[in-house]
Amino acid sequence: MSGLVLVAVLAAEFAAAAPAGPAAPAVAAASSAALASGDYLREVLALSPDVRSAEEALRAAEDAFNGQVAEMVLPTLSFQATKYPYGDDPSLGYVFHGLRLNGSNVTTNTTLNINIFNGFQDWTNMRIKQEARESARDALDAARQNASWTALQAFYALSAQTRLRDVAREDLRAQEEQYRQTQGLYKDGLKSLADLFKSETEWHESQIRIAQAEAAYKGALQPFNELISRPPWEEHVLDAALEPGATDLPVIDEDAARLPDRRPEILGALRDERGALASEHLALLGLLPTLSVSGTWNRDETYGGLPSSTYGIPNPNSYIMISASLPVSFNGFTQGFAYASARAVRRQARDKVDALVRQAREDLYAAWINLERAGRVYALAAREVEIAEQGLEIVAVQYRQGTADALRMAQARTDLLTARTQKESAVQDIETNRAAYRRAAGIPLW
Repeated sequence: MSGLVLVAVLAAEFAAAAPAGPAAPAVAAASSAALASGDYLREVLALSPDVRSAEEALRAAEDAFNGQVAEMVLPTLSFQATKYPYGDDPSLGYVFHGLRLNGSNVTTNTTLNINIFNGFQDWTNMRIKQEARESARDALDAARQNASWTALQAFYALSAQTRLRDVAREDLRAQEEQYRQTQGLYKDGLKSLADLFKSETEWHESQIRIAQAEAAYKGALQPFNELISRPPWEEHVLDAALEPGATDLPVIDEDAARLPDRRPEILGALRDERGALASEHLALLGLLPTLSVSGTWNRDETYGGLPSSTYGIPNPNSYIMISASLPVSFNGFTQGFAYASARAVRRQARDKVDALVRQAREDLYAAWINLERAGRVYALAAREVEIAEQGLEIVAVQYRQGTADALRMAQARTDLLTARTQKESAVQDIETNRAAYRRAAGIPLW
């Protein structure tokens, strides 16, 4: 029996002195200043390619709208200079002359034209461009919302993994301390060899858990830093405490009623529907003769030839012209099919709005249910931590007195570890699901 005891003690001491495993890769030191979620969001949005692309799309849509307005309200200017260096020169009454590169027979024509009315086509095109501009603005809001959602997921994931790593580290310290204590109690004859082996097993289990927690932490750290273009292992101190009222449930009926006015995807689809309606009106105008009214001012400058006034043409001259004309390449069928196609596109846009509203309601109620569940789990987990801490204190006293074995002690520590893990996971669920609810309700996250 004494030989077995000696072997056990030597094995335990050898295990305690053995290295825990290969060293982990170096991680950059954490910044001392706590990083809040709002500051992180601003950095992410400033660097997001999707947001920058949406901003450029909005600028393009604004320029297209401004160009259409300018085309509708501003006059157009044309200028032409003509010279006949050789042959029968029209400016000289078709008199033939040889090569004359430096002659002064240059005719200029300047025309200023303004479109007064063209059968509402310019107005309809302006409405199409206007709705496209507003749709691009809504698309920018949607891009910001999506980028913010991705950022908050990364922020809360890293925050949770940081807390879970701290829990694992604390558990490792406690398991190591318990193992040292068990070694002493075993030498004093107060614990059995089974208790010693169980204590060592739990210590190694905690080493495995810390390795898993470190890996999970790094798995959350790299995406976090990628969104703000930082080195992959640069650590951060996060300010992610639950705010007062974080577990309060929002009034879902009010938020559901305001979905069409809040969700940028729905607002953009409504803009697209109005743009499709304007395109349908434009296609209808293409079936009808176009009535247009325009004003023109013209001046000719003739050198070396007969002036326009010789033929009774005032110079300069101005006039207002009214014309009625059929569309270009009119055959009735082409224009009719174009109108039918525009109506189908408008109906498709309406169906898209209905589908988005339905999906938004599903997202909102699902987020509300998840938020309700997360709040309940957090309350239960917090109470479970209190009970597990009290239970561990009682068992720890019994363990030192020799009335509780290592199995019972291990179970008490496992209960506390599980309760703390559930609590920290519940905190992440509350934060993530509250952000998911705000996103589903169309409330800006940034």
